[in-house]
Amino acid sequence: MAELSPGVARGVVNAVAGLKQVGMLAAVAAAVAAAIWLVIWSQGQNYTVLYGQLSEREGGQVMDALNAAGIEFKLGPTGAVSVPESKVQEARLRLASQGLPQSDSMGIEMIQKESALGTSSLMETARYQSMLETELARTIVKVQGVQGARVHLALPKPSVFISDPRKATASVMLQLYPGRKLEPGQVAAIVHLVASSVPELAAGDVTLVDQAGTLLNAPDETAEAAVSTRQLEYTRKLEDGYQRRIIEMLEPMVGPGRVRATVTADVDFTITEETHENYDPQKTAVRSEQTSSENRKGGEGNGGIPGALSNQPPGTSGSPPNVGGPASVPPTAAATAATAAAITAAEPTSTAQRSTRNFEVDRTLQYVKQPVGTLKRLSVGVVLDDWKKVGADGAVTTAPMSDTDIKRFTQLVSESIGLKTERGDKLDVLNQAFKTDAPPVPVESAPLLEQPWIKQLGKQIIGAALVLLVAFVVLRPLMKSLTAAAARFGGAAADEVGADRVSLSAKADNPIKLSPSFEQQLAAARTLVGQDPKRAAQVVKDWVATDG
Repeated sequence: MAELSPGVARGVVNAVAGLKQVGMLAAVAAAVAAAIWLVIWSQGQNYTVLYGQLSEREGGQVMDALNAAGIEFKLGPTGAVSVPESKVQEARLRLASQGLPQSDSMGIEMIQKESALGTSSLMETARYQSMLETELARTIVKVQGVQGARVHLALPKPSVFISDPRKATASVMLQLYPGRKLEPGQVAAIVHLVASSVPELAAGDVTLVDQAGTLLNAPDETAEAAVSTRQLEYTRKLEDGYQRRIIEMLEPMVGPGRVRATVTADVDFTITEETHENYDPQKTAVRSEQTSSENRKGGEGNGGIPGALSNQPPGTSGSPPNVGGPASVPPTAAATAATAAAITAAEPTSTAQRSTRNFEVDRTLQYVKQPVGTLKRLSVGVVLDDWKKVGADGAVTTAPMSDTDIKRFTQLVSESIGLKTERGDKLDVLNQAFKTDAPPVPVESAPLLEQPWIKQLGKQIIGAALVLLVAFVVLRPLMKSLTAAAARFGGAAADEVGADRVSLSAKADNPIKLSPSFEQQLAAARTLVGQDPKRAAQVVKDWVATDG
């Protein structure tokens, strides 16, 4: 094998030695970086997802609010925003107070945007309906307990050619907060809010559904099921009101938790309408009166068959004159008067009298509609615990109530709830010792390993252990290797320089030995390399052979 020249061998050795040092330095740097990362990881906090899959607009609003509140956060690739576990509730409360996150859909902003030239009426109608739905959803979200809402409107197009137009309808989907439930009053408020915001939309045509698919309102308010539900709720509220009144009145005298009351109400929901019309014959008044009288004589006027004889004046009737016979003698005036009087006395006389009176009779017209939900009967049961007395020594004793106490409490309850015996109400007050409640079962806390502080402490212990592992497994061998290499280099240089005399002057009889200091040894080595390169190369070869 050809022997390398001293210059080539020196370059290879320098290159190998530098590579070795670079590798050792890189390993040290990596170990230090790993130790620092482990320390930071052990001291860091766990992050929890605050809101997931937010849109760009919603995510920007949430991040601005968190920055303003000084809360650290991380944004995931899917739009999820994470905050430290200890800041989750605070972050949600702060965002909820600002109404965030908001829906990304556009409401009134659609109208504020400039419409494109040539937009059809169909698109304008669709934009208006979408804007109306979005604004209604934003308003419904303001109701307490509602986390999100979606509104769908079915608005038929009006037409003058349809005799029976279709009615507008609406469907509302509510997303409630976990554990929340809307009260009947809130449900009715949302229904009437939507119905009042859309023209020609009745409250009965609005359907309200929650995220579990539960129908919150009955669209047909006249349905039998809806009526029965309202009647049952009214009865329950009435009974609960009486029970609460009894307990609140007796507990201050008997003691908290020592009164039990049950009320059963019989409520009549029958709708009754009555109409009464009464007349009082004793109370009359003349409204109008009409009276007529008539007297008639039987001889007045001529009777019989009309003819020449009947048209003659009185006194001239008789036998017809004897035509052609002797002349008749005219009667005297006295004879005529007597004849008329006799005729008058012989004629009959009739009298008729008619009278018509109109009276005003006293009349009372009464229209009565009975109220719905009339209380027909109350049944009340009250149970009282024994008297509890505490002695001077602190001992607790119980004693039953006397009959006087029972009567007093019975009278008090009867007066407070307005008991009516004529209505059939019934009240029973009983004294009975209550059984002692069992001691509450202690609530089991979370396991020790699931405690947050245990998790944090475990992270710190693991981080410290890993740091020590890196220090002992990586850093310590590297340091020992560097120290051993430096010792070998210093010892070999000292031996080589001690064995060979280096003359720094013209006289060879006065050699100079290296001083034991490292700086002086290094200077002497440099001088030796400059004066005798062959010897220096041989020394380096021996080092390489010795280190393997």
